[in-house]
Amino acid sequence: MAASKAAGGRHQHVLTFRVGAIRLAASAADVIEVLRPVRVTRMPHAPPGLAGVASVRGAVVPVLSLARLLGGEEAASGAASRLLLLQAEEPVALTVDEVGALAQLDAGADQAAGGLYAHEDGALRLIDLAELLRREFAGLIRRGAGPGRAEPAEPRRQAAKDERAFLAFTLADQAYALPLAEVGEVITLPDHLAKLPRTDAAMVGAASLRGALLPIVSLRALLGLGIAASDQRGARVVIAHIGGSRVGLLVDRLNSILRVPADSVGAVPAVLNRGRGEAQIQSICRLPDGCGLVSILSGARLFRDDTVAHILADGGPDPQEAPDMNPDGRATTADRVVVFQLGDEEYGLPVDAVEEVVRLPDTLTRVPKAPGFIEGVMNLRGQVLPVIDQRRRFGVAGSGTGRRRVIVTRINGKLAGFAVDGVSEILALPADRVSETPDFTQPGDAEGASVFSRIANLETADGAGRMILLIEPRALLDRAERDLLAALDAALKGDDAPAGSDAMTGSAAP
Repeated sequence: MAASKAAGGRHQHVLTFRVGAIRLAASAADVIEVLRPVRVTRMPHAPPGLAGVASVRGAVVPVLSLARLLGGEEAASGAASRLLLLQAEEPVALTVDEVGALAQLDAGADQAAGGLYAHEDGALRLIDLAELLRREFAGLIRRGAGPGRAEPAEPRRQAAKDERAFLAFTLADQAYALPLAEVGEVITLPDHLAKLPRTDAAMVGAASLRGALLPIVSLRALLGLGIAASDQRGARVVIAHIGGSRVGLLVDRLNSILRVPADSVGAVPAVLNRGRGEAQIQSICRLPDGCGLVSILSGARLFRDDTVAHILADGGPDPQEAPDMNPDGRATTADRVVVFQLGDEEYGLPVDAVEEVVRLPDTLTRVPKAPGFIEGVMNLRGQVLPVIDQRRRFGVAGSGTGRRRVIVTRINGKLAGFAVDGVSEILALPADRVSETPDFTQPGDAEGASVFSRIANLETADGAGRMILLIEPRALLDRAERDLLAALDAALKGDDAPAGSDAMTGSAAP
């Protein structure tokens, strides 16, 4: 559409830039900022025109490939590459190859916000950016178009009546656990710790966590197991709540979230609390199928009575930093997520949606003619667990390496395992750092629920920021994959496949 000449010689100021061989301009009034390239978090299953999302001045902004929106190919980023932050229907960042200068342009006064001018064959062409985006993202579920966020917690609450949930970890090659309700989050051991004078061997140091001082103690030392080796690359800090205070507990390695029947947790023999350590074991958990025992600890019994009294007397962190509490005083799990990695990206699943985390076996049992996204099946304490290749599900390039894990979830009453590159921590997300994803960044499934309805935009010490895509468990499997899993489950049991689906041929009813 040609840009009309304004009567009376009216001009408007524009910022010129280049995308490939195309020279373009945007109204200076619509340009919020010109930025050097920043780290972009890829959104799985997004259209080609969406490069991902980025943190810009603390806000989550969609990053669009203008070259692809115009029907071309995205060029490799160079020294002159920039992000053009524009005010369209919502702020968007456009990837451009080079930014020129401010200029005056004869143009009509009827241009919509976010419109662009293209200079082609000596003439100006007005590009309606808002309409271009509507066409490109027409198939996406916009906010409010579907049922919205899934609420997976209710089935979890019902199941919780007959089970106990723990966070399991390793100390000196022995398995220990804390009640999940007493754990706020799990973080990596900070690089810089402040050493406190006149403290005993159990005190590792103190670190700053979101503006509050976090004391970190060695759980090995509290249990009388000796001091860990200097190489602590796998070490994690479990942040426990004692009253209104937080204490970081240094453990050798994080194992998994463990959910067991209530009757598998019993009293601890008195002899087990006769060691040299200060901490006491509260109970013993018997793992199913005779797989071993786990010693259950309690925050209230980690320290001597006078130490606990001192911690409680000191008070907790700032009220804004303290976790929400249930009426019985336990920390809630509403804002806690299990963080896992796929390639260079981080994702988060609500703690309540995670049954447990286990190691990916070296070999899986292959199922003939199974869908490509199913790596195989594994035996999980007598249950056949289908394992989904989450790299393939989210279109991550390459193959997983290192210590891969399987995150076990229960979706619509069925267990499913998601193979991921690694599980790093459990995070308690501050409410002010979590926001809804931009409207056109993620397609939903056939029922209208978005897999990524929220995103956590966290601050980091280097200022680069950290973005974690938060997954809605019920939307993690789309309609076809749920049908395929149901058919696979029926086939493994020798039952007939559900009507309307054909799991073995890879097709399913919509």
